[in-house]
Amino acid sequence: MKKSRLQRTIRLLILCARPEPGAEARSEVGRLLAAGPDWEDLLAKADGEGLVPLLYWNLRGWGEAVPPDVMGRLKTHYLRSLARNSQTAKDLEPLLRAVTAAGLKIVLTKGLRLASTIYPDPALRPFWDVDFFARPADWPAIRNILKAQGFEEAAEAGTGPEAGDAAWTYSPYFRRNGLVVEFHFSLLGLHSPAGPARLEDMTAPPLAVRGAEVPILSPEHELCYLCLHAQQHSYQKLIWLADIAGLASRPGLDRDKIAGVCASLGIRASVHHGLRLAESLWPGSIPPDLAAGLRPRPLQRAALRFFWPEAAVAGRDALLAWPYDMPSLFSLWERKSPGAAVRVLSGLLFPPRRWLARASGVPENSPRICLQYARRILRPLGLAARRLVNAR
Repeated sequence: MKKSRLQRTIRLLILCARPEPGAEARSEVGRLLAAGPDWEDLLAKADGEGLVPLLYWNLRGWGEAVPPDVMGRLKTHYLRSLARNSQTAKDLEPLLRAVTAAGLKIVLTKGLRLASTIYPDPALRPFWDVDFFARPADWPAIRNILKAQGFEEAAEAGTGPEAGDAAWTYSPYFRRNGLVVEFHFSLLGLHSPAGPARLEDMTAPPLAVRGAEVPILSPEHELCYLCLHAQQHSYQKLIWLADIAGLASRPGLDRDKIAGVCASLGIRASVHHGLRLAESLWPGSIPPDLAAGLRPRPLQRAALRFFWPEAAVAGRDALLAWPYDMPSLFSLWERKSPGAAVRVLSGLLFPPRRWLARASGVPENSPRICLQYARRILRPLGLAARRLVNAR
C-alpha cells in the first residue's frame, strides 16, 4: 500500500533527523523527494520537531529535487541557529567566569552541551535556554551573581529551594536579553527526595565555552537524563530522540556505569524505553548490549508501551502529553519503597500552595486553587481513559 503524503513527510523528517543518516537512508530520502513532499507541511513539522537545521543539512546536495525558495528558507533558519548558538556562548561566558571565581559549581546539560559535543555543527542542535544542574545550597550565591549581571527572574519561577520548597517544584530560569538560563536541583530531573552526595560524581571534564570552562554531565549520566527528559515530555519532539541516538552511538560509553546509575535510581524502565524508541526510528543507532542490560520486567514494558507505543511515537500521531512526573512514578515502581512512594506522591499531588498558585496563575488564597489540586489528580485519569478508547 502506498504511503500517504503525511506519512512520507514524517518519514522524511525521521531520515533527516540524524546528521549522518547513511547511504541506505539517503537513497530513501531521494525516493521521497521524487514523490513530491508537501513542502509547507514539511517545514512546519520540522520546526515543531526541532529539526529545521538538520533538514537543511541533509537536503543540501539534492539540487533541483528541493525548490530553491525552500532551500533558501532552510538555509536562513540554519544560519539563524548558528548565529544564535554562537551569541549564546558569547553571552554566557561572563556568567561562567563569575561562578568559577566564586568557587561555585554548575553543570551544563542538554542543548548547548549536546550542540558542542555530539553534533558535527553546533547549529544543528537548536535550543531555547541553557540548562544547568546546581547544588541547592549554592543557589542563593548563584542567584546573586545572576542578578548582579543583569539577569531578571521569571515571574512564575517561585521562591527557591532555600525557602523550603521541595527541589522538584523549582527550576528557576533567568533572562537577560536573548539569553535564558535554567537551573535544576533534583537528581536527573526526578521528583525524588534522594539526591547525589557530590555533583562531581555526575560530571565529565569541562567544556570550553569561548574563554571560559564549565563542567558537563558525564556521557553516561547525560544519556540517562536525555531518556528521562524525553519521557517527561512524552517524546513530543524528534530532536530529543535524535539526541539519545546520537549520544548512545558514540564510542567509549561505560555500560556498567549506565547500568549502575539506572539501578540506583530505579530508572531502568524509562531509560530502556527511550533507547528502544530511538532504535525503532534509526535501526542500528543503539548498541544491542546497552539496551539489553536495562531490559525492564514484562509488566513495566507493557505499561511503557501503553503510555508511549512505538507506532504512535514513530507516526507522530496523537501523542498524549502525560504528566511531567511519569519517570518519577516508574522510578518509584522499581525502587519499591513505600516510604519514598508516600513522600513523593504526596508532594506531586499536593505541592505547596504558593508554588501551585504561581505555576497556575490562580491567587494563592482563592478558592479556585482547590480546582488546581483536583486537576493534578484527575487529569492523568482522563488521559488514561482517552488512551484506552484510542487503543480499541
